Amino acid sequence: MKTTTMFYQRALLAFTVGMFLSCAARVAQAQELDRTKRPPSGAPTTLRVPAIQMRTLKNGIKVAVLEQHELPVVSVRVVIDAQALLDPPGKEGVASLTSQMLAEGTTTRTADQLAEAFADLGNTVRPDGFSTVTANVDSSLVLLADMLLHPAFPQASLDRIRQNSLAALKRSKDQPTYLARRVFVNAVWGAGHPYERTSTEQSLGAITRDDLVAFHGRYYRPQNVKVVVAGDITPAQAVAKIDKVLGKWPAGGFKSRYVIPPAKPMALGTVYLYDRPNSPQSVFVVGSTGPARNTPDFYAIDLMNTSLGGAFSSRLNLNLRETHSFTYGASSIFSYRMTPQPGEFLTATSVATPKTDSALVELVKELRDIRGTRPMTPAELDFAKSSATKSLPLNFETVDQIAGAGALVLREGLPLNYFNTLSARYRGVTIVQANAAAKKYIDPAKLAIVIVGDRKQIESGLRAANIGPVVVVDENGKPTTTASGSR
Repeated sequence: MKTTTMFYQRALLAFTVGMFLSCAARVAQAQELDRTKRPPSGAPTTLRVPAIQMRTLKNGIKVAVLEQHELPVVSVRVVIDAQALLDPPGKEGVASLTSQMLAEGTTTRTADQLAEAFADLGNTVRPDGFSTVTANVDSSLVLLADMLLHPAFPQASLDRIRQNSLAALKRSKDQPTYLARRVFVNAVWGAGHPYERTSTEQSLGAITRDDLVAFHGRYYRPQNVKVVVAGDITPAQAVAKIDKVLGKWPAGGFKSRYVIPPAKPMALGTVYLYDRPNSPQSVFVVGSTGPARNTPDFYAIDLMNTSLGGAFSSRLNLNLRETHSFTYGASSIFSYRMTPQPGEFLTATSVATPKTDSALVELVKELRDIRGTRPMTPAELDFAKSSATKSLPLNFETVDQIAGAGALVLREGLPLNYFNTLSARYRGVTIVQANAAAKKYIDPAKLAIVIVGDRKQIESGLRAANIGPVVVVDENGKPTTTASGSR
């Protein structure tokens, strides 16, 4: 016992001495650092993404294979072009309910039997894909195909999911971010526009099981389906396995097509105020329509936005959070849809109620500055490039991530070599191009400014700020009272 005690005492002494010497070395090193200079960043890691090899089954299903044989793991993703934009009028929510119901049982397996099959495999299979060891790919594909081709749409499951959706919708209406988004899409796109339509209590209540069966039969067809397979598998193996379970899926049905009308004419520079009494914060959503994903300006826009509001060190965040302490965070984003649909430019933040008008003044100031009096600097561009390129390898560390990247390429209609050319594209952006993007796509005079907050406390300050006309609206963006202000 005494020997054991002495051993631990000596070990503790050695550890203490080691820690002291280590700390002393760090202190000495710190004293030699020049803290007036930013430490140099490491060399960029070379991004290596498996090539996307495309194949097509006889019935029209496209298969993308990304080989990666380091581990005996395979990840499958199914991209189905059956968006909510295809919901029948008055039955918004059909696409979402159809997708959810695929996992609720098939004509040969109940939901419980599916769960038992997953447990036997040791991995879960969803209608939109799975990840598993190489040996389980065939069995997993059988279950995936059964859910895609033979959903039972049991009425009891539909009733349960509908009630869950109604409860979620009710909760959402208590959230200021949801309300701000509803006002924004109505202000920018207009009532009835495909981007404005959303599930309501009435539309969810009107959906029947027959609606789901019809939607599935119309749009869940091979010409609207793409399968991504990544990992320990060859293209020949992937095609053979997928053809075995999906090859007899009859072609035909309806090709997904989206007719997107232009945004409605908007009162430029208007402040849309939604009254949320006693709200301790004011929620901002400020933005406009944006370019399509295939714009040649994409890379310049992305880097410019990093400086504006796409990073913690961005101008918006440093101003509203660090300098003025108005908020915990402020950001901006260019949000894209499937090519060639238009996107949106958005800035968002939540600020303390008494600072609503002051925060809006500073936010608009930053938008004006980056496109005019204080354009993006070469140093900001260098940081944005470094941030964009050096973080890319982190997105391809697992087979799941590689499959997700392949699905993104197919979903958004990007070139097959997109990720392998991305770093070079970013590095090729010039400061002239970045500042041109700011002038082209950010215009404070053409923004919809949505603020959800306590009207009694913030309305007078917003009018006095003289940013633009203030219009008090309901959640559908319809005016309840108006008053003008000059710019």
